[in-house]
Amino acid sequence: MSRTPHAFPCRRPTPGTVAVVAPYGDDNGHLREYSRLGWNCVAVALPDHERPAAHRDHTVHIPGYPTTVVYSGMRRTLKKLAARQVDLVVAGSGLGVELADCLAYFLGLPGNDLGTTFLRTNRAVQATALGDAGIASAASMYSTDVTDALRWADMVRFPSYVVAAADSSVTAHPAVCSTPDGITTAWHRARRAAQHQTGSGNVLLQQHVPGPQYLVQTISGSVPGEHLVSAIWAETRTDTRVHDRSELLDRCGPRSRALSLYAQRVLPVLGIDHGAARLRVAWCEQRGPVLLSARAFAQSSPADDYSPSVSHIAAVARAATTAGFGRASASRERAVMRVSLAAPVDGCALDATLLRTISTLPTLTHIIHFAQPGRPLRKTLDRASSPGELVLTGAARAVEEDYRLIRSIEQVGLYEGQCR
Repeated sequence: MSRTPHAFPCRRPTPGTVAVVAPYGDDNGHLREYSRLGWNCVAVALPDHERPAAHRDHTVHIPGYPTTVVYSGMRRTLKKLAARQVDLVVAGSGLGVELADCLAYFLGLPGNDLGTTFLRTNRAVQATALGDAGIASAASMYSTDVTDALRWADMVRFPSYVVAAADSSVTAHPAVCSTPDGITTAWHRARRAAQHQTGSGNVLLQQHVPGPQYLVQTISGSVPGEHLVSAIWAETRTDTRVHDRSELLDRCGPRSRALSLYAQRVLPVLGIDHGAARLRVAWCEQRGPVLLSARAFAQSSPADDYSPSVSHIAAVARAATTAGFGRASASRERAVMRVSLAAPVDGCALDATLLRTISTLPTLTHIIHFAQPGRPLRKTLDRASSPGELVLTGAARAVEEDYRLIRSIEQVGLYEGQCR
């Protein structure tokens, strides 16, 4: 592709018209946040034959958006967006990162370098780039053939490995394995998820880094080196790697400062000079922060929709609206926690009375979902199979007390029939 931009005028990123590229799976989060700040929103949809199976439906038009432009080749699409006087281009999902980079470049709008797009979408390439720059990362490889992965594992001989889709936008949770059989089983599962969600068959095998994990949300400006950490979430998982809770970290704490400094070093290496990113970072006691993956698009995070002051999409939209970061930084006036319920066995069910007790907790801000009381549940293996998710907000001590009460209620009988 020619790198000579078309002669479209470059406009200042103030409220005007934003093109959201491939906004699949964000529940209209970009539309909601940008519209709230006065932007006109245009969805850029991929044609049906270019969308992976997970995102095909009966129409290419994006529900909720007042205007949808269907990608029909670079030149035609650029003309359509220029006619609508687009002032800003953002990726609405991982599927939109590459196209958003291209559209922004040829429209003469702020964006990231086309030559480094792969660094923003492939976990293994990200790890290699960081290692070459002398920054802590997890050793990784990727391939479409599990034989390559088994050969690599036999060569490096780590105690355990993470198997996941190489594309960092795939939502299927990575698996931790320590045997060839485990790697093979997880590999085929990850490949099916990757093909379904992105159309790519590349699978990653990565050194497993033990320790707590964090989601570091960032915004980068048009000035080189201008990066802001808008929020950091600490994730806690059970021994079986099921999500337990996510907490918004105090930005003044030493762990937050260390993660922020690490993010500032990582972003330029990944070619993230403009827009949003979300880094998943493990904390290794021997090495400090270690990047596991990066996603170069604004994305909802635990409890975002119910705590607008820490919404990643809202922070990015505000930064673009003010042509600077301004107040894009997340508020720390109160603690925010998202809690996942976990059914212990197949066939148990939620007790209606105890469920009502949970729903009256003083710090409960929102119930993301509850399974129907009395309905048989499956054992919780991941977020998708959790029978309930809740958002708690308030004073840190009160939130912690209510979290512990929820776990106590689970132990004393929330799940009917769990001993059967």
